[in-house]
Amino acid sequence: MRYLLSALLVVTVFFGVTAVGNLHQEQMEPTIFLYITESFEGDTAAHNAIAAILLNYRMYDTMFEALILLTAIIGMKQFLPTSRELRDADE
Repeated sequence: MRYLLSALLVVTVFFGVTAVGNLHQEQMEPTIFLYITESFEGDTAAHNAIAAILLNYRMYDTMFEALILLTAIIGMKQFLPTSRELRDADE
């Protein structure tokens, strides 16, 4: 029963995230791209464009991606069987 609920939860979240992603598609305009590539050093004092984008322009996005990864790891740890449960199942 626990495996069925876990699979149902994963499938539901997958379709929910896919639906939200399809509703909120964004296209980056060339003016924004040009602004970021030309003035990242003055805005952020970073010498690397990738670091400037990830750490300054998209800091919250990067933080929440890490939070989602941590939540997924905790969730899978919760739903996967423990070594004791696997040992008991073999006996």
